[in-house]
Amino acid sequence: METIRKELIAQFMTINAHTNLSAIRDPEGIQIKHIDDALEINKAIILKPGSTLCDIGTWGGFPLLPIAISNPKVQCTGIDSTKKKIDAVNEMIAHLKILNAKTIRTRAEELKKEATPWGEGFDYVTARGVSYIDKLLPQIHHLVKKKGKLILYKLYTSEEAQAIWTIIKRYRFVIQKKHTYQLFEGDIQRIIYVLKKI
Repeated sequence: METIRKELIAQFMTINAHTNLSAIRDPEGIQIKHIDDALEINKAIILKPGSTLCDIGTWGGFPLLPIAISNPKVQCTGIDSTKKKIDAVNEMIAHLKILNAKTIRTRAEELKKEATPWGEGFDYVTARGVSYIDKLLPQIHHLVKKKGKLILYKLYTSEEAQAIWTIIKRYRFVIQKKHTYQLFEGDIQRIIYVLKKI
C-alpha cells in the first residue's frame, strides 16, 4: 500500500502540473487532503468483497482511486462529465495497474439504472464535495440499488444536518451512520453520511 500510495501521489502531481485538476500540488497536501480524506470511508463502513461502487463526480480520481486500491475486491466505477478529468483518471488507472477501477464519461442523472451492474444499481455510491444533498439526491438516487448505501463526504454544517432528514425520506433512505472526523489539528469539521436505501 505504501509503494502504490507514493506512486499515486507522484502520478497525480505529474498530471496535475499540466491538467490543473487541483490547487493542492505538494505531496503532503495530496496525502492529507485527498488520499487520507478518501480513505476515511474505510473507518465509516466495511465495503463487502464482490460488491460494486460508483463514485459520482470523480474529477481527479478521489475518492475513487484510494478506495479501489484499499479495497481490491470491490469493483469501482468513476463518473464525471469532463473529458480531461476522465482522461487523467484513466491515465492513473493504467499507470498504477488498478484492475478494479474504470471510468464512464457521463452525468449521473443521465446514467440509466439499466446500465448499472445487473440493471439493479450499485451496492455503494459515493459523492465527495459534489453539491448540497437537496440538489444531489434527486440526480443520483436511482443509481443506488435497493438496500444499497449512499456515502456522502461533506463539510459539516448545521443547516445541512437538519435538511438531510426531510430530503432522504422523500427518496426512501435512512441514516445508517454518521462518521465525523478532522484531517489534522485545527481542521474544519468533516462528516461522512452513510445512507441506506430501503
